[in-house]
Amino acid sequence: MDAYEYKTGTNTGKSFGDVWTSNTINLSTANPYNGLDPRFGMTIAKNGDIWPAYTGKAIEVFEGGANASPIYGATQTGYYLKKLSDPNANISTNNPSPKRHNFILFRLGEFYLNYAEAIYNATGSAENAGNLGMTANAAINVLRDRTDIMMPHFIGNDGTFMQRYKRERMIELAFEDHRFWDVRRWKQGSELFTTIKTSTLQKASDGTITLTRGQKVREWDDKYYLFPIPFTELQKNQKLVQNPGWN
Repeated sequence: MDAYEYKTGTNTGKSFGDVWTSNTINLSTANPYNGLDPRFGMTIAKNGDIWPAYTGKAIEVFEGGANASPIYGATQTGYYLKKLSDPNANISTNNPSPKRHNFILFRLGEFYLNYAEAIYNATGSAENAGNLGMTANAAINVLRDRTDIMMPHFIGNDGTFMQRYKRERMIELAFEDHRFWDVRRWKQGSELFTTIKTSTLQKASDGTITLTRGQKVREWDDKYYLFPIPFTELQKNQKLVQNPGWN
């Protein structure tokens, strides 16, 4: 959530986390979601959104709300996932309307992101196309130029490209099973997987809804960058050495 950038207004280019730094946000007096990257609304269902479409009801994700704790299986973050879900698929027991579901294996957006990372690492510059005809910035901007996105362009080569790229990749490929592998590929597990941000929503008696941030600490060991080699494979080849940390 904190990674989504603002598309318009005085906060253009800044992320939600950059702008809203406090541990609490009064959602009744502020609308921090206004002007965010359209991919936020395509990916995340927040309090007050009508989701799924067939219900015609605004979801309540504050504690005690219709779609929140203490209901079993309710959100633990104050948000729900829209991405990869058909809002018109009715899954109620009284009037179901099943829809065909196709799971993404590889899509064009991933191709451009992969290219951007590769050409940047090959040339050392976000503005150098090498002999391939497209710079890293240009590849990212193909995604940002889609008519339903239209986010500000990546420009320049000031040394922050990889930081911005990693955020862009997380946003674009969110919930498509990439983050698990990307963080390991970048060897950033100890940085990104040890402290996990959380959030909850509470509704006061006067109707005020407050978002409260928190965090959870998780264990990380660098051996998680590689899977252990199965014992049966080690037995087949006596010269095969177990991956570090798994002995």
